[in-house]
Amino acid sequence: GGYTFCGLAAAILLGGVSKLRLGPLLHWLAQRQMTVEGGFQGRTNKLVDSCYSFWQGACFPLMQAVLSNTKAQPDTGPILNCTALLDYLLVCAQVKHGGFRDKPGKGRDFYHTCYSLSGLAVAAAGASSQPPLCVPSSWVASLRVVNPVHNISARKAERALSYF
Repeated sequence: GGYTFCGLAAAILLGGVSKLRLGPLLHWLAQRQMTVEGGFQGRTNKLVDSCYSFWQGACFPLMQAVLSNTKAQPDTGPILNCTALLDYLLVCAQVKHGGFRDKPGKGRDFYHTCYSLSGLAVAAAGASSQPPLCVPSSWVASLRVVNPVHNISARKAERALSYF
């Protein structure tokens, strides 16, 4: 889960993507989104956990960017079901009085709130490109686009990268 994201992001930052087995990686990532719950599990035989909406979910735009730069990009359509992920986050992981939790039955905490919000931004950005849009466009527009490599707003990431 988190290690997969960190490894992929590090390979992108260091220019080592050509050393990755992209096909098996994409297959493994797609298998982590559960069809019933809509959320992600961190690894095989584990329960869905809201924080993986970022750790796993952010790998999809990274993979899309990597594959768009190669000749091996298959046109299979969206592999990530953004609507199902949004449903899991908003219906199952969101807590009535604010924050996000690991899964129903658990309490909210800062860690899961942080990564659920980041995953929410990634999923909303992906959902806006997957018709039909099941999320109000005004709601999607109110979220800042997240740079999936750095997990900060895209605008802030661009400013930081231009500074250094």
